[in-house]
Amino acid sequence: MSESESESESEYEYKYESEYESEEEEEEKMFTGDWYADGAIMQDILDQIEFYSGSERKRMLYTPNKSGSMLYGTTWRSFLKYDKDGNKVFREKCSSTGQSKTKIYSDYPELKEIFKEYANHHFPDFEYNQVQMNKDFACPPHFDSSNTGTSTLVAFGDYLDGETCTYNEQLRKIEKYDAREKPIVFDGSRVLHWVKPPRRFGTRYSLVFFNNKSSMKKVTNV
Repeated sequence: MSESESESESEYEYKYESEYESEEEEEEKMFTGDWYADGAIMQDILDQIEFYSGSERKRMLYTPNKSGSMLYGTTWRSFLKYDKDGNKVFREKCSSTGQSKTKIYSDYPELKEIFKEYANHHFPDFEYNQVQMNKDFACPPHFDSSNTGTSTLVAFGDYLDGETCTYNEQLRKIEKYDAREKPIVFDGSRVLHWVKPPRRFGTRYSLVFFNNKSSMKKVTNV
């Protein structure tokens, strides 16, 4: 075999491998960039997740089984629970932040890339280190005291009402937003906000991308 034939075969193999890798990368992409199509895709993904509420969210609002509010990211709380023998069970450690992964992060590590891809399509310039995941969680009026900077909120589902409400202190009025129509951006640490309870028609999901004071590294780097 001549050198030119060998080089030709190598080029063919390289081209074939590159095309194959490119096809694999395309197959891994889940979202289209279309707002409404991606909302339907995200709703299908969230339908597969088992929701519950952490201790802090339980104190905020009681929710029935299979609903709730979960933090996807890291926490300084390393203790998780006691096992059946009374031994302490600790959370999985996050090597890049030094904190501990929340339970939902450890249970569904693939969501990290899913959230990242979705955010890159619809609010690519917004950096975040945590994602609050909500299902039928009509939170009462509150401030997010541990947050820093603005949050980006999106919602999914076939439901009636369920708007995100904020109180405009300057105008002294309540403003309502449907986060299924576009991302809602506000500073939850300074703006009083809550969710108008949706009517029992369909399921209301929402994702809040935000930054926590105790963990200033993006969750996409965890």
